[in-house]
Amino acid sequence: MNSFSFHIEPRDLLFMRDGRPMEASDAGLGANWPRPDQIYSAFINTFHAQWSDFQSWEGHRHNQNDRDTNKDSSYRFGSLKTAGPFPAKGKEIYLPCPLDLSADDNGCLYPMKLVEAKNTDMPKPLTHAFSSVKLGKTDLPQWISSADYQKYLKGESFKSNNAELYDVERNIGIAIDPATGTTEEGKLYQAEYLRFKPETKMAISASCEIGLDKLLDKGRFDMIMGGQQGVCMVSQVSDLSLPSSCSQNIPHSLFLKWTLISPSVYPKIGEHPGGWLPSWIDSLTGQVLLPKGNTERRSGEKREVWRKRVEIMEKFMAKLVAARIGKPLAFSGWDLQSGAKPTYLAAPAGSAYIFKCKDIEEVKALSDALSWNGATGNEVKNRRSTLFGEKGFGLGICSQIKI
Repeated sequence: MNSFSFHIEPRDLLFMRDGRPMEASDAGLGANWPRPDQIYSAFINTFHAQWSDFQSWEGHRHNQNDRDTNKDSSYRFGSLKTAGPFPAKGKEIYLPCPLDLSADDNGCLYPMKLVEAKNTDMPKPLTHAFSSVKLGKTDLPQWISSADYQKYLKGESFKSNNAELYDVERNIGIAIDPATGTTEEGKLYQAEYLRFKPETKMAISASCEIGLDKLLDKGRFDMIMGGQQGVCMVSQVSDLSLPSSCSQNIPHSLFLKWTLISPSVYPKIGEHPGGWLPSWIDSLTGQVLLPKGNTERRSGEKREVWRKRVEIMEKFMAKLVAARIGKPLAFSGWDLQSGAKPTYLAAPAGSAYIFKCKDIEEVKALSDALSWNGATGNEVKNRRSTLFGEKGFGLGICSQIKI
C-alpha cells in the first residue's frame, strides 16, 4: 500500500477542541494543535464528501454482521492510515519537545541523567529516575526543530530557537438556538482559535488502498477541519522528513530510550493498569512483550496462520526501567449517529521510556521494533499505541543512552 506525504495549509482560523468541557467562564479551549485523530477524521470526511455513494472502484461492500461494533458505519475507506500532523515551516519540520530535557539558567537544554531510584515510591516496574541539571520546574518549548531533535537523540545540549509557528486568537460570538437556527438574545460566548503564521503548514502522511490516488488526480484539494468547519488546502510533498532513530553504537550501553512524537493510548486491560504504561509491557516485571523479528503478514498468508505464527515468536528480554511522562492528554469527539464519544486519556507526545536490554543485538532489535519507521526509510511502520494506531497515535523515535 503506497504512502503519500502532504502539507495542509489552513485558509481559515482553526477551532480544535480537546476533551475538556466548555463552561461559561471558559475561553473555548479551541486553540489546540490538531490531534492525530482529527487529521484522520478530516480525511475520512473528505472521502465521503467527494464520493457520497459507493463507487465501483471500491472493490466490495462490507457485509454487516453481529460482530460489528458500529452498526451505522459504512466501513468504507477502512484501510486509511495517517500520521501527524507536525508543524512545518520552510524546509524545517518541528516535533514535540521531549519531556526528559531540562534547561539551565541560560536556556540551554540538556537531556536528563538516568539514576537508580533507591528507597523511593516509584511505581512498578520502574527502577530508575531522571535527574535534572537544575533543581525546580523547567519551562520547555512546545516544539523543537528537526535539527535540534537530532542533537537530542545524540545526547547533546542545544538552545532552541523558539520558532513562531502560530498565534492564539480569542473572539466573541453570539449563541445560536439549535432548534430555530437563530441567535439567542443576551447569550454570548468566547472562543480561542488557532491562526497559523505565514509559511506554517501541517506535515502529515497518509496511506489507503483506495481513494487517495483519486484525490491526487485532482492535484491540490480542499479539506474541512475543526469544530467550525475551517477550510484547508492540501498539497502533496515528497516525504514527511521525520528524524530517524539514532544508532550511536555506544560500547557496553544496554539502555535504549523511546520518545513519543505523537500521543499514545493504553487502556486498562484485565490486571494491566494501562494509562502511562504501554499494554505491551508486563506491569509487574517490566518485560517487553513484543515479538522479536518480522511480524508482517506474508503474501497469501491466512490471518489465523499469521496470528499463530506471531504468537509463538521469540519475545524480547528487555525491561522498562524508567519513564518520564507528561500530563495526560484528554480528548473526546462527536459522532453524528451515536452522539458523544467516550473520553480517553493519552500519554502525551514528548514522553520518554527507558529500556534495559539483554545485549547490544537486542538494543538494535528493540529500536527497530519501536521506531516509527523501523530500521530505515520514510514510511511509517510501527504504531505502538494500543488504540488508534491507524490514526497516528503511538509514533516514537529511539536513541541509545549511557549512564
